[in-house]
Amino acid sequence: MSIVVEKPCERSEPIVRSDALKRVIRLAQQLARRPEAVLIVGETGVGKEMIARAIHDHSLRCNRSWVDVNCAAIPEHLVESELFGYEKGAFSGADTTKPGLFEIADKGTLFLDEIGDLELKIQVKLLRVLDNVPYFRLGGSRKVSADVRLVAATNHNLQELVNAGKFRRDLYHRLAQFTLEVPPLRNRPDDLLGIAEQVLRHHDAQASFSPDAVDAMLSYGWPGNVRELRNCIFRAVMLARHSPPVISAADLELATGLSSSKGKTALEGDLNEVERRMIFSALERYGGKHAKAAEALGISRRTLLRKLKNYREDECAVGTLKVEQQRYYRADVDAPVTLRHGRESSNATLINISRGGAAVVLDKVLRFGTVVTIHFTVPGCRNAAEFPGRVAWSNRAGEHGIQFGDLPAGARRDLERWLQSRMHEAAVQEQQVG
Repeated sequence: MSIVVEKPCERSEPIVRSDALKRVIRLAQQLARRPEAVLIVGETGVGKEMIARAIHDHSLRCNRSWVDVNCAAIPEHLVESELFGYEKGAFSGADTTKPGLFEIADKGTLFLDEIGDLELKIQVKLLRVLDNVPYFRLGGSRKVSADVRLVAATNHNLQELVNAGKFRRDLYHRLAQFTLEVPPLRNRPDDLLGIAEQVLRHHDAQASFSPDAVDAMLSYGWPGNVRELRNCIFRAVMLARHSPPVISAADLELATGLSSSKGKTALEGDLNEVERRMIFSALERYGGKHAKAAEALGISRRTLLRKLKNYREDECAVGTLKVEQQRYYRADVDAPVTLRHGRESSNATLINISRGGAAVVLDKVLRFGTVVTIHFTVPGCRNAAEFPGRVAWSNRAGEHGIQFGDLPAGARRDLERWLQSRMHEAAVQEQQVG
């Protein structure tokens, strides 16, 4: 169970260097003095709690209690009693009366992290409390009132859960009076390096990063975001062989790419697939032990299990190909292309391509996040099409992973048709070999 109750105290200042995160912080501070509920969305470990704390610290309730609870970490049979309290004798083991977290947070702020994991019957009671309706403790006969500023966070898409009947629509709209989205760490290179330096100095004031370690960190997708970054650096410092340590890319042990037909490494364009492969890589590294893999990735064991369950659900067969294969299929190619970046154009070699992105090799190294356009003639088509995207990673060998943005309709259609034909060719060949 993960519950934190505390009064205001001195805390280290968070690293906020990127323009994207600065915008989120400014909005949080503007919302702080308003009474409306705020929903913070973003990937696991991205810093949602930091934004929630900023709302509390700049609110009129800043001198009152802050109560932080991770809904995913409370056993389902205890959620109601933890949130709303219970009376003595309400159930076996209830030897005394216990106030709930809403009572403890009275006049202060209650932060419900991973709210998408709440079961439906708890959602009903939560909605009533948010509408200032007095409630009963578990097993109680006297109604309790609580004046609480609620801030919620989730790494789920709540709208999709609503559509699937797993989250109440009325509660969703009550929580999302204003929504703040925290961008992932891979989209905030300035914050990434700042946090990395802060964590490194915390563990060893004399330590430093080598240039290739910086390149590796900027090239990696960080599916566990800040938590994974902290764990990664801590492990590297603990295993360092020299004093003071100079942390290298090898020390970080980051898998920054996927294999291509040329034996090189290249990033699959879809970042969801990067996350999936990193999860399976961690499980393989730790012999299938969920707890250790989750710790290495910087995510909770429950989050890891949920993602694994989602992967299994996606693996329903369609013909001879799985849905996941169709979505993430990457075709290996060896074709000359033109890569436009800013006002420049460069000749490059396309080494693989998927619906979500591509890998290219060129004679220069472009920075993380550089906006690019690949001019590529899809086999079987007459004219070159434009594939806009951004650099998701690069290395000193000139290999670049490009994540596509919104593709023009014609380019997307031609690419999907060609990839579909390549997938079926591969499936036929596998059947023949089998």
